[in-house]
Amino acid sequence: MYVLGVTGGIGSGKTTAARLFKDLGAVVIDLDDLAKGLTGPGGPLAAEVIEAFGPEVASSDGGVDHAALARAAFASPEAARVLDRIVHPGVHSAVAGALDVLTEMPEGPAVVVIDIPLLVEAPEFFDLLDGVLAISADDDARVVRLAARGMGEDDVRARMALQASDAERREVADWVIENDGTPTDFEADLADFYDEELAPREA
Repeated sequence: MYVLGVTGGIGSGKTTAARLFKDLGAVVIDLDDLAKGLTGPGGPLAAEVIEAFGPEVASSDGGVDHAALARAAFASPEAARVLDRIVHPGVHSAVAGALDVLTEMPEGPAVVVIDIPLLVEAPEFFDLLDGVLAISADDDARVVRLAARGMGEDDVRARMALQASDAERREVADWVIENDGTPTDFEADLADFYDEELAPREA
């Protein structure tokens, strides 16, 4: 079983990449979804996050209000680090457990893709990966994409400032795909990558 980490900054296109790879046959694990589950109603990390950030990040169902948490956690580098220290170990354990289960399946997947936005910031995840693909995109293009989803430019740039740079992601990546052209071009580059690097591992 080959495990590929796909990383990239907010709005870079990493989620599009993971979705396309899933369509082509890979099993995908989305770390943002895992983190939301761990901090949702009944989640094992919900109480610790609420204790760290205050009752204003609590939702009425006993979990974490993720929109409120984002506002609090992205307010400063220190706040972001507090959240990372709480969430990353739990997510790492969950991913490691999922990979163990997939490995033990009689007909487990040949390729697993982990959508991991903060790989540079959470180096403990490298021990779960066989390779890393970084998705790179111009900052202004990322702002435009996220504005189309309803995010304000100030919010986007504040989050970008708290994340690793594209240069830092390139340093840890085995492959880099640029996403500065059209969506069609990007998807074609992703499909070529899958055909050349991942599909042979399914044989």
